[in-house]
Amino acid sequence: MADLGMTRIILETDAATLGQALRSEVYDRSPNGALFRQIRDVMCSHFIQCTVSVCPRACNSVANKLAAHGASVVSPGSCIFMCHIPDFVLDLVSGIW
Repeated sequence: MADLGMTRIILETDAATLGQALRSEVYDRSPNGALFRQIRDVMCSHFIQCTVSVCPRACNSVANKLAAHGASVVSPGSCIFMCHIPDFVLDLVSGIW
């Protein structure tokens, strides 16, 4: 993302434990602690600002649909929406779905 000029990001998750693990060192001694530290290191080294936000699961419906769409793409990297917003995304954001 930083390669695309995105230097300030907001990472949203509906997993409260993951959010806490990425914002603090509370879970660093857990079985996934090394992974949490590595993610925080990447966030600090690749971005000027990276905010981790926890939101209710109901707020993630658009992200869930986008992830499902991405998982269904046949070849990785074949769908990048930089200038054009796909119709299914417009429908999701506007609440038509």
